[in-house]
Amino acid sequence: MCFSLSLSSLAAILAATTVMVSAQNPLPTPQFEPLFAGEITLTSGINTTSPFGTRVHYDVSGGNVTDARTGERVATILACADDGIVSNSGIFFPEAVLPLVWDVDGHLASIRVKGIGNLVLATHYAHVETDSPTYSWMNSNFFIIARNATDPTHPVFTIFGISNSSSSSSGY
Repeated sequence: MCFSLSLSSLAAILAATTVMVSAQNPLPTPQFEPLFAGEITLTSGINTTSPFGTRVHYDVSGGNVTDARTGERVATILACADDGIVSNSGIFFPEAVLPLVWDVDGHLASIRVKGIGNLVLATHYAHVETDSPTYSWMNSNFFIIARNATDPTHPVFTIFGISNSSSSSSGY
């Protein structure tokens, strides 16, 4: 009985030590590669104020998404509304869902975007939902979008995907 108790205690200590050693060895830093680039056409919208800041509403009249490697158009961004909050301190928190149609098969997609930055430069987290057989790999991947709105009526963006993940199934 004493032997089984000390054996189980030893196993518990070994398991705890393994967890601690694993926690002390950081995972590799993700490396990102550009997958898509695009441009959106915006018109001014209505802004509303709140105690936190100003909610900005922009009308998106359309845009294009291109393959970052070839420059060929792969999708058309549909008309929608893009918005977010500009805090009283000047930080922009975008929240948007961009609908698009893939050129290859005519299927729809939605890119849900959240992020932080300012009205000119921002970095976003993006999640894609699509029923396109060609782009279904995007449904279960993580994306970063870098946006530049130096021209406020035609912001440009790049969509980055993880390039060094063994679980990435981007096909890129």
